[in-house]
Amino acid sequence: MKSQKKSFTWLIIFLVGFPQISETIYTPSLSDLALHFKVSGSQIQHTLSIYFCGFAIGVFLWGILSDYTGRKPAMLTGIALYSIGSLLCLRAPGFEDLLWARFIQALGAAAGSNVSQTILRDTYNDRERVAVFSKISAVLAFSPAIGPLAGSIIASVWDVSMVFGALVLMGTVAFTWSVIRLQETRIQGATTYNLKAIGRNIVTDKSFWIWGGLIGIINGIIFSYYGEAPFIFIDHLHFSMVAYGCIGLVVALASFCGAWCCKQLSQSRSKQQVLYFGNFAFLTGIGIYLIAVLCLSPFHTLMIAALLLAIFVVMFGITCMLPVCLSNALVRHKGYLGIAGAVLGLYYYALVGGITWLMSAFHNATLLAFPLFLLLWFVINTGLILVNRE
Repeated sequence: MKSQKKSFTWLIIFLVGFPQISETIYTPSLSDLALHFKVSGSQIQHTLSIYFCGFAIGVFLWGILSDYTGRKPAMLTGIALYSIGSLLCLRAPGFEDLLWARFIQALGAAAGSNVSQTILRDTYNDRERVAVFSKISAVLAFSPAIGPLAGSIIASVWDVSMVFGALVLMGTVAFTWSVIRLQETRIQGATTYNLKAIGRNIVTDKSFWIWGGLIGIINGIIFSYYGEAPFIFIDHLHFSMVAYGCIGLVVALASFCGAWCCKQLSQSRSKQQVLYFGNFAFLTGIGIYLIAVLCLSPFHTLMIAALLLAIFVVMFGITCMLPVCLSNALVRHKGYLGIAGAVLGLYYYALVGGITWLMSAFHNATLLAFPLFLLLWFVINTGLILVNRE
């Protein structure tokens, strides 16, 4: 029984992680994809934006469907849709076809994120859930970093199209493993909700929208980095594709350090103080980035070191804030977490899609576009944090 539960846990961790890998695995090849489809760097970044739009709709869709059809049918349908989308990406004859394929891929991948977490809440008691979610947090920190590294190796050994081939294979593994091991955990006789009252509670809860806005901004910054970084490090600084992929480990380390620091600070500081600290670190990272670009460009090696430090500090700062935002977003909606979580996911992933699209508008083939973009979101972040003071 214990080994079966352990196998089940690893399945859930895999299902949570594969959408994250899908978001970033092809980013080292963005420049090559732009050349292949004869579009600009700004246009090719739209493949990230549309992914998050599909993901936002999917998080809401699968959250609702899993309550009506069951967890396993919703998960299998989502994974099947993801695999179809990945195959369409592999076979896309034109840029518009690739955009639609990415939307379908994301719509299906959202089941891995949303339904998996619902299954965990169904299956584990409070004490067990903490241990499982700690493993998932590690996966969520590392999986976006694994994507660029794996994608850079695949593209270097084979070609860009095989990156999408790897996603088809991953979808097939996820579907087969889920058919064999995934258990139905939905409790029969679902609770009836007063949707009108729930909707009113969510709409009128200022903190829900502020916390969700901060979550969306933080994730939008992270994935805007993955959209812009190939042009910074591969095109401007002439990194090899594999060397660029290794930079993802800097982001993963920063994410771990940020989450650990948040945990330590939360034991002796208020949530508002943790947010101030994280936001100050975010600003410090932006400052280091601007110094590197404006003052250190004659010293190539020193500039690269400063840029990597800047990225580390930026990611450290925003991931220090993220756990506070996630843990407080739904505190006033505990009686209907499934519905509230679906609305929250729709909201903040829509923000992520909009923010990554805005990054593509900022993209101008210079090293200054990204820090100026970050500075804009620092100002907005600061405003939200100040408005949310209790």
